[in-house]
Amino acid sequence: MADVLMNYDMMEEASRAFKAAQQQMEETAAAMKNVVKLLADGVLLGQAGDRMSDVMEGKLIPKCNGFAAKFEELSGDIMGALTDLRDGDHESASRFKA
Repeated sequence: MADVLMNYDMMEEASRAFKAAQQQMEETAAAMKNVVKLLADGVLLGQAGDRMSDVMEGKLIPKCNGFAAKFEELSGDIMGALTDLRDGDHESASRFKA
């Protein structure tokens, strides 16, 4: 079986990047919800406002929320793998100590 080599610092950096992306997607979805509220309050009347609101609520906001969930999952997966690898390294190293 091949050895698994991981750069712990890069794994932590990737996890932080996914966490930041998650937060950005959540902020984007919240901003879009504010725009939808403004549209509902009459900022852009007529078919254009209705269509824009429908697209934001029906497609864009759910997509942002889906991306946020995926980025959170990826961040957690990386941190879980990192923890498992570190625990395995420590356990292996302890077997060779006198």
